[in-house]
Amino acid sequence: MKHTVYLDNAATSYPKPREVIKALNKCVRDYCGNPGRSSHYFSVRTAEELYRVREDVSSFFKSGVPENVIFTENATYSLNTAIKTMVPAGCEVLISDVEHNSVVRPLERLRREHGVTYKCFSTDGDISENIEKLIEKQTRCIISTLQSNVTGDAIPLGVLSAVKRRYGLILIIDASQAAGHRRIDLSKACYDAFCAPGHKGLLGIQGSGILILSDGNICRESFVEGGSGSESYSKSMPAYLPDRYEAGTLPAPSIVSLGTGIRYINGRGIAEIENHLSALTEAAKERLTEIRGVTVYTKSAGGILAFNVRDFPSSDVSGQLDRKGICTRGGLHCSPSAHEKLGTVERGCVRASFSCMNTMYDVDKLVKEIRLISEYSI
Repeated sequence: MKHTVYLDNAATSYPKPREVIKALNKCVRDYCGNPGRSSHYFSVRTAEELYRVREDVSSFFKSGVPENVIFTENATYSLNTAIKTMVPAGCEVLISDVEHNSVVRPLERLRREHGVTYKCFSTDGDISENIEKLIEKQTRCIISTLQSNVTGDAIPLGVLSAVKRRYGLILIIDASQAAGHRRIDLSKACYDAFCAPGHKGLLGIQGSGILILSDGNICRESFVEGGSGSESYSKSMPAYLPDRYEAGTLPAPSIVSLGTGIRYINGRGIAEIENHLSALTEAAKERLTEIRGVTVYTKSAGGILAFNVRDFPSSDVSGQLDRKGICTRGGLHCSPSAHEKLGTVERGCVRASFSCMNTMYDVDKLVKEIRLISEYSI
């Protein structure tokens, strides 16, 4: 069956704007050389386009210096780079109780190999107070998402930033679900690393991600070593950004698509997108809550809705929706800690996630099918 409703945007956004597809095709067809490696037209043109994207990213998030924007394959790679080069051996790290495995698994490796420990702060109630009561002498770092990838509930950047400033901690931010969905102004934040994917709310294709560092002072080890197109005589990675963290050939088409996605968002307006997502989520949440047998876990209206139907396994509900042409995701969503909090570890939950390309028609279709599933079973 041809799918008519796509509600798995928290994994990867779809469809992409026409502008993104057009720019992607142009890159692959008209230039797409290896940036920074040669002096011919194709290489230079590609390098120019990628620098333009650095400027787009820097301007969009108000982060300052374009050179502090590092291109990666995805948010997971960005988080691994930040965590494994910034977290000191033997220290304690505080993370939220809804973190993705992209944070937990790198920390587990640091725990096994470098004596790093970590504790979870509660995202219920006063988050600032919850964090501060866990801070001890060995606490050196906070790593937190800005929005749960399971429920969509938000953790304010301002709160995290204020705690970092007050206690002099390292702050690594995971904006995987927030980037492109709501306004983020890094010029007003105190942070060390900001990580985001290009293929979700920023509307690029898979293979693009960003790591924004708050300053260009390189006092950390490189993460991956290899060709950089600069200082080729040296056996070490260059000691300046972005080259130090961009080993090997960059995925130029993916990066170009990311930049075009940002320009599309700027044209439409981030405030309009934020309001649009809020309206869709709130409408779906309100109508699903009215269906007998449906439990909705999401509290806010940030583009993600987590729910279950009666006592059915979430994978079964998601599978039934798939047969009806509606794409959602069941299971644990690579975030078991969030499900431990919700009490849904055994069966997971169904996640419907919206993008700026969705409409109220999609909400209507989802609600209709969930009502049928609840009334007549699977």
